[in-house]
Formats: sequence, C-alpha cells, structure tokens
Amino acid sequence: MTALPASDPRLPITLITGFLGAGKSTLLNALLGHHDFADAAVLVNEFGDVGIDAALVRAVDGAVITLSTGCVCCAMRGELITALKDLHFKRVRGQVPEFSRLVVETSGLADPAPILATFLNEPVLASVYRIDGIVTVVDGEHGAAHLDTRNEARVQVGVADRLLISKVDRTSESDLTALRERLEHLNPFAETVLMRHGDIAPKQIIGCFDPSRTTMLTHHHEHEHEHGHHHPPHLADHRDGMHTTVLDIVPGQSRAGLESRIRLFLTLNNGRILRLKGIARCADGGLWALHGVRHVVYPAQALDRCPADLENRIVIIAESPPDETAILTSAP
Repeated sequence: MTALPASDPRLPITLITGFLGAGKSTLLNALLGHHDFADAAVLVNEFGDVGIDAALVRAVDGAVITLSTGCVCCAMRGELITALKDLHFKRVRGQVPEFSRLVVETSGLADPAPILATFLNEPVLASVYRIDGIVTVVDGEHGAAHLDTRNEARVQVGVADRLLISKVDRTSESDLTALRERLEHLNPFAETVLMRHGDIAPKQIIGCFDPSRTTMLTHHHEHEHEHGHHHPPHLADHRDGMHTTVLDIVPGQSRAGLESRIRLFLTLNNGRILRLKGIARCADGGLWALHGVRHVVYPAQALDRCPADLENRIVIIAESPPDETAILTSAP
C-alpha cells in the first residue's frame, strides 16, 4: 500500500491532543530533545501550556518566540489561520529560524477536528502543510475515569492516528491492560503505545497518519472469520457512547462522485462522525483509500493493493448511530 509520498514538499504537521493533565507537554518537551524534532515549530493554545522553563525562551515578537534549542514556538493568538500564515511567511522571509516540521499542541478540552479542517481546507495552508498524524495522549492513571465522564476525552481518542498511554509507572498492569483494550475498542484505527515520562521514539509518531491503513477493516474481517460468517451490509457495535459501523459500497463508482457522497454524508451527520475510512475500487480501475474526520474529507490516496474481500468497504466511528448511510451504500 502507499501512503503520502516522501517527496511531498509540504511541511509535516503532528497534532498532539489529550485530556487535561494527560501529559501532552511532557511529551512535547521530550520530543523537542530528539534530533528529529530539534528544528520543529510548535504552535500551542497558550504559551504556558508548553511547560518550558522561561529561562530557555527568548521573545522575538508578540506571537513568535525562539527557544535555545533552535525551535520556533508560536503562542496561538487570535485566528489560527492568521497565526499559521504569519509563521509561514516569516519562515520564507528568514525572519524566524528555519524549521522542517510543525507540532500543534491543543488544549486539554479541545476537539482536534476544527484544527484539522483548517489545515485541509484553507488553500494557503493546504499548499504549505500536510497532516503527518494526530497523536492522543491518554492518562494511564486517570484515563478510564476521563473516558467514563468526559466526552472530550472520548472524542480525542476517536480521532487519533496514534494513542500514547502515559504514567504507566503509576498504573497497575491489570488496569493498563483494561485501558488498552478499551482504547482499541474505541478506536481500532490507532495503534496504542505505552509511554513513560514522555519518553517515546520519534518513529512512533512521525508518519503515523496513513489514510491507506486498513487496521480497522482487517479487525472486522478477522472477527468475521473467527465466527465463521460474513457481515451484512450494515454491521454496528458500540461502547463508551461510540458506535462502529461497517458498510459495503457499490464498486466501480467515480472517485469524485464517491468523495462527494462522503462529503454529503458527513455534512448531514453534523459532525458526529469521528472517523471514516474505506477502500474502494473506482471506475478508473484504481484502488483508493478514503478518509474523513467530522465534516472533513481528506484527498483520496491511491493504493497498490489490498485483500480482495476488503475492497469496497467503509468503516465509521461515530458518537451515535450514523444517519443517511444509504448515501454511501446505494447505487449512484
């Protein structure tokens, strides 16, 4: 299968999210100590969230600061689009140190989807930046309680490409196992990795967004074979208020038409679709990976191959049972 090409000249973005106190800033500070992130720009909701000793920071202007490590940090003020464009043009003019990656740390109560939509839908930003992955930090000590009581925590898990469980040294083995199983049920798209004091290999984060991955499709495919049967056109499961739905779609549609159907489906569901992934054999004969978050449809990605029985299938994670699924399953 193919992901985004390595030759893509746009700057990669890593989006770090997670509930309050999960350890986002601990992770960020640890990453900035790695060579792969040494020249990263960091965009945060509030400067104080970064958690870096003020002695390491030298102000450049009202929005951009330079760290002693050579990183560029932008304290997000006002419109996100304005801040990101400003950062880009200052980089072009040489007014900030050169950087090769952007890391965005959200607040603990944020839904990452609007930020994602900004990067994908704003023409200037879409031409400059590409999404490299959504990383959600889950509190190993308190994460189960957060999932029990806070919808924000469940949403942050649902949109992730990679799930990092923090504070593993403060959690029993049995509780970690239970939390990991719960996360894998909530979001089978995302690999779950244990993390201690923010120490994680950059390779666990870099490139974790791959719209061609079929993790969740394979998960349901294996489940069917274990039980000796194939699913009907519409299979649903739910837990923690999240609903997983598998749909079979008509093969041989035009790619543009299928993307339009997905866009309409997401719009009519009014932001309740946390993740949508699928694989379709389209009218051009090509195999395409389909991907959506909330209201946002990603550009389809070409695939080299996939198991034949995984073609023409879409999997959805939603906050409630999705409406208007016939838009996706009916013949064009």
